[in-house]
Amino acid sequence: MKKIALILVFLTISLYGQDVKIGAQENLYRQQGGFYDYSDPRYVNIMVNIWGYVRYPGKYYVPEQSKILDLISYAGGPIPDAHLDDVRLYRPTQSGGTEFMKFNMEDLMFEEKFITDVQNLPQLKAGDIVVVPGEPRLYLRDYISITATVTSTVVSILTFVLVVLKK
Repeated sequence: MKKIALILVFLTISLYGQDVKIGAQENLYRQQGGFYDYSDPRYVNIMVNIWGYVRYPGKYYVPEQSKILDLISYAGGPIPDAHLDDVRLYRPTQSGGTEFMKFNMEDLMFEEKFITDVQNLPQLKAGDIVVVPGEPRLYLRDYISITATVTSTVVSILTFVLVVLKK
């Protein structure tokens, strides 16, 4: 009986030591950032930034007439965990402050009728920062993994306590 209990303890401890990833895939946490040049020599070009839940966040060199939608497209589009109902534009002002604008682009991805007037989205200006917020979603397999880990730990502790008490 002691051997079986000892084997169960080692087995559950080894399962507990596995690396469990919660939420999105690992490569989404190590997103590729950097500098991307989409400049057009025929136009004036500006530097803008895009942060958050897009495929390639970073600093972009784009034509001056680009809009937020263009920048999100240059950045590879939103990833599945993005909150497109809360896209934010931070724009530095002449007085040293920051102008803030918020956009709901959820309908562009998921609705049959467009509410967002794509033509009236503001053009980007030099120094603009576009933020696409989001958060990793947990799926059923993630909840099962968490539950299995907790159950394994509890069984290990109970088995250990029972073995110690029987001595």
